[in-house]
Amino acid sequence: MTKDLQKKLKSRWDTFTTAEQKIASYLLHNISGIPFETAASLGKRVGVSAMTVGRFLRNLGYAGVGDLKEELRGDAPWMQLYKTSEPAADADYIGESLQAEIRSLNDVYALARGEEWAPIVKMLVSADRVSVASFQHGSFLGLGFASSLQHVRPRVSFESGADGSYTGMLLDSTEKSCVVLIDIRRYSRHFRLLAEEVVERGIPLLIITDTQCYWARQLTPHVLMIPMQTGRAWHSFGTLTSLFSLLINAVIREMGDILGRVGEITELRQKFIGYDGPSLSGEGKPAGTGKNNGTKKPAKRR
Repeated sequence: MTKDLQKKLKSRWDTFTTAEQKIASYLLHNISGIPFETAASLGKRVGVSAMTVGRFLRNLGYAGVGDLKEELRGDAPWMQLYKTSEPAADADYIGESLQAEIRSLNDVYALARGEEWAPIVKMLVSADRVSVASFQHGSFLGLGFASSLQHVRPRVSFESGADGSYTGMLLDSTEKSCVVLIDIRRYSRHFRLLAEEVVERGIPLLIITDTQCYWARQLTPHVLMIPMQTGRAWHSFGTLTSLFSLLINAVIREMGDILGRVGEITELRQKFIGYDGPSLSGEGKPAGTGKNNGTKKPAKRR
């Protein structure tokens, strides 16, 4: 059954070789697709040989991929939701993309029910400081996550690395802090270097990545992996933003009332920037009409 396989892989993770960890990572996060795989196709997905896949499964106690499929048959009704047919020549690309997004969303919500979720949420809540970094064309992901998290808890920063040293993250964080690193294929060189430096300094680390990042669990138990969508030329960032929304809402539930902080942020924005349209209080005054808006009335012409 699914949970038995997951438990087996996680409990023996430290004994696996690098190649075996690649296979284990793929199996952990793509269980729904195993019925449609062979040893050769699994090997191709993770970059190892079919022989390596077969040897790995035998070490786990399976005769082969067929034996693993047999064990998972108890989950067959659930797994049928993920079965896709071979695309026709005039396949509906939009419809196929929609189905891929739905499958990915299901996998994201499954993460929120996993054993790793609660400790990660507690770490984000209890840390005295949270530093977030993301890389390359996905840098906006970390910036958005940090900005949202900053609304619900204090001392959150996005580290761009523009100073060339990630000073705020590495020198100002302690064992009571938390670092969040976000990246997806192809990974920035900074991603792993920074992760290793964070761990070496004893700073708690959360890695948010995809299922191809086999080394993430070597560095930290706090890992959230989204499934890779094979056959697509570009990333779907919607899956990650859904994951971020789930995390933020979980942090809010853990912290309790955060309306006071949100209200203060809103007041500061009104003071420095201002809003257009009526306020939530229903007063209906456009931005800039309050008596404390810091502007002067124009002088009357004589």
